[in-house]
Amino acid sequence: MRPLLILSASLLAFGCKPAPQVARYEVKSDAAPAPAAPAAPVAAQPAPSPAVAAPMVAPASMKAEAASFDAPKWGKLPTGWSVGPENAMRKATWIVAGPDGTKAEVAVTVFPGSVGGLTANVNRWRGQIGLAPASGDEIAASAKPAKVGGLESQRFVMVSTDGKKGLDAVMTPHKGATWFFKMSGDAAAVAAHGAALVAFLAESQLP
Repeated sequence: MRPLLILSASLLAFGCKPAPQVARYEVKSDAAPAPAAPAAPVAAQPAPSPAVAAPMVAPASMKAEAASFDAPKWGKLPTGWSVGPENAMRKATWIVAGPDGTKAEVAVTVFPGSVGGLTANVNRWRGQIGLAPASGDEIAASAKPAKVGGLESQRFVMVSTDGKKGLDAVMTPHKGATWFFKMSGDAAAVAAHGAALVAFLAESQLP
């Protein structure tokens, strides 16, 4: 009987032994993480260009009224001027040949009223050749006297900061409208024909 008890105790001891536990380990690699893909290069943005005034956009009603004005009686066309292409918004266009192959264009327009006033119109012209806006006092001081068929007018002469572009314009109020005579283009051509423009306008007659 005693050997049986010993065997039973031995079986009980082995049968009650807890199940072995499985240990889990996290293995960390010593290798450095792969570098992130470089961001796509950002294209360089061009520097903003100087503000340039956009051409005046007249409403349909103003265009219709402008078209109702008769064309002026022009004086003798100066030497070096030729008739340019027709333009529905203009009363006349001439191409001006300057020295050394330079050229300019003379455009004649008319609109009812003051079309924004003196300061707005001159600053629009300044913007067209890359000049910064000027104050009303500066613009008034820069005005030169001129005549269009005997009518008192204001003349404005300007050159771009790089000296390449020029503009010579005369503004004439007449019968509730404003006439604009603008010569613009290569500075050399504009300068060479400034006196001819003044003389030509003085000989012309507005309707």
